[in-house]
Amino acid sequence: ELALLTRSYLVDEGAVDVSVALVTPEDTPLGIFGPSASDAISELLEARGVELSLSTTPLAFSDGKLSVAPAGVLGTDRVVALPRLEGPRLAGVLHDASGFIPTDEHGQVGDEIDVWAAGDATTFPLKQGGVATQQADAAAEAIAARAGADLEPRPFRPVLRGLLLTGMAPRFLRAEPRSRGSVIDTEPLWWPPAKIVGRHLAPFLAERLGLAQVLPDAA
Repeated sequence: ELALLTRSYLVDEGAVDVSVALVTPEDTPLGIFGPSASDAISELLEARGVELSLSTTPLAFSDGKLSVAPAGVLGTDRVVALPRLEGPRLAGVLHDASGFIPTDEHGQVGDEIDVWAAGDATTFPLKQGGVATQQADAAAEAIAARAGADLEPRPFRPVLRGLLLTGMAPRFLRAEPRSRGSVIDTEPLWWPPAKIVGRHLAPFLAERLGLAQVLPDAA
């Protein structure tokens, strides 16, 4: 997204002699969304003139040189890097070496009887608002069942939804990691068509943003 938006900005400003490169350890761009979405994003990056360095891990940037692994150096003037993720390391709560909280498929923390967790603080590798709402739904049902509610708590089964800003028409992506099925479209695949997707959270936010039209969940 940053690469596409940066490229779009440079073109709008007439800086067509500036190159933009995306360096990622992924084998394919946004490969987690499946082959269909990844192929479409690859074509989009190529069409926009964004260079790709796949299966390449950035290590350090100094004096106009980006060190990468496998061994190599890329010449560059500017680097934008994603932050290294660290968990909150909450005192008294079980966590791994990086500070993240391990949970089961219902959000229960380890062997704790009355502790649940959801969201970026957990060990689940995908840190995204929409995924966090699904984890929270699973935890809420487990807590309700523990409190005596007449329901069978459903386990957390992630469905990935991503809104990719491109500088032109955005792309809506949806994938179910277990099935490897994926969809990408310029039309909304859910409603409201926001970056944060959640059964309860998205309508709550949409109402406060004045989005009067409410359509059935396209998920």
